[in-house]
Amino acid sequence: MEPIFAAALEHLEWLHAEYLGYLDGLTTEALDWSPGPQMNSLCVLVVHVTAAERFWFGAVVDDMITRDRPAEFSASGHELGQLIKRFEANVAFCKETFPAQSASQLSEIVDVSRHRHWPPQRFTRGWSLMRGLTHTAEHLGHAGMTRQLLDRR
Repeated sequence: MEPIFAAALEHLEWLHAEYLGYLDGLTTEALDWSPGPQMNSLCVLVVHVTAAERFWFGAVVDDMITRDRPAEFSASGHELGQLIKRFEANVAFCKETFPAQSASQLSEIVDVSRHRHWPPQRFTRGWSLMRGLTHTAEHLGHAGMTRQLLDRR
């Protein structure tokens, strides 16, 4: 595996470990708890983040999925084991697909329009790789704050 893909995978695994620390020991009820109106539960955050990861990493390797992004924000009722499996599936996908990728392909443009219900959008494969990681990191802070609020209620 080329170094850029190995580094991306290593960072993804680190991010997931951080999420798992915030989820540790929580019941389904606790995973569905929201700090307030218009705020996401830990379950929603994990479902959203893992769907986005799979989408953006799929754009890197020509294996995109179609997402139902609005449905991600109404997710509930997932047990901890189900959420862990979502993280594991994305790592497995990257471990399977990244070794066949070349860093020289990262400047290629991919059109993600047919997989999103948004206006036409084209990105480089490199941008998609970085977006998968930065988006996950962005929501990690939300997950940490949500867990702190949950523990203090």
